[in-house]
Amino acid sequence: MDYIKEINKIKKELGHTLIIPAHHYVSDDIVSVSDFVGDSYKLAVDCSKSAAENIVFCGVQFMAESAKVLAKKGQRVFHPNRQAGCPLADMITSEQMEKSFQMLCDNFGREIIPVVYVNSNIEVKGFCGLHNGATCTSSNAGSIIGYYIEKDYAVFFAPDYNLGINTAIEMGLSESEILKILRTQSTVYPPMIDDIKLFLWDGFCAVHKYFKTKDFVYLKQKYPNIKIIVHPECDREIVKNCDLSGSTQYIYDVIEKAQPGSVWGVGTECHFVHRMDRQFHAKNIIPLSEAFCEDMQRITIKDIYNILSYIKNNDEIALQKYEVHIEDIISKNAEKALQKMIEIVENHS
Repeated sequence: MDYIKEINKIKKELGHTLIIPAHHYVSDDIVSVSDFVGDSYKLAVDCSKSAAENIVFCGVQFMAESAKVLAKKGQRVFHPNRQAGCPLADMITSEQMEKSFQMLCDNFGREIIPVVYVNSNIEVKGFCGLHNGATCTSSNAGSIIGYYIEKDYAVFFAPDYNLGINTAIEMGLSESEILKILRTQSTVYPPMIDDIKLFLWDGFCAVHKYFKTKDFVYLKQKYPNIKIIVHPECDREIVKNCDLSGSTQYIYDVIEKAQPGSVWGVGTECHFVHRMDRQFHAKNIIPLSEAFCEDMQRITIKDIYNILSYIKNNDEIALQKYEVHIEDIISKNAEKALQKMIEIVENHS
């Protein structure tokens, strides 16, 4: 079956009642049938502005959950494969978040605000909203963390340590103002704990941890004029020695605007990097290494076709396998954290 042809036919029939957002890391065939493509922040905002009755979200589970939280009354969100999760998101549970947060509050003189990376499960976002915090993405982590620090709060950031430390250094925070919170719950608190401005959970993204210094050293030797651009989930040593660092959307925008003939070494998910190389064929775009997100690739074009067929045929029993449902209280608190992120970014940009 020509799934792309059949999907486009059903899309035409369903018209404005359907949108298909897709993350940059999904496969090319899914991107080809999507209505818009972006990183997690762009997709969250675009979905929140849509009036479509049915949102078929092509990204990992936490992204579909965020879309559901921000959905309007009557909108339904479907996720093509519940097995497409995020190991980074699973590195902190709401119970771990609560225990660590309470321990920090008990040992610290100033009020602490939780800031949670959107690469987290919905219960963790709910905890964040309950305690008047905000979510953030890799494109706006500095704005969100800075917003609270400027108001003399300390920030507990989870779950990605690399994004946290790279953001902190870019903001000008010193080592004495940052403390790593270990997942083993065995953190040793320094005598001057009240000087800490940013507490960082020690989770990581396996895709972005994959890159090593030798990767860009090799590319720089092979291509003397190459520019290295990486995602801030990479290790500090990688970010420190690259030419540019930023979110997935930032990487895309920079390379899109780059001069023809320019050479780029890119430290992020390789399906995305290879797609840019094909799209911007006048430039030479090379992955630092072949690191791919296995979970994003769990979503297939057949999954999309199945959901659209069920929507078209009003097959409610079949659709239940794909529809995203969130408990009301968790959804309410998570929405508070997500909306706070959007408010901070849009009012302070």
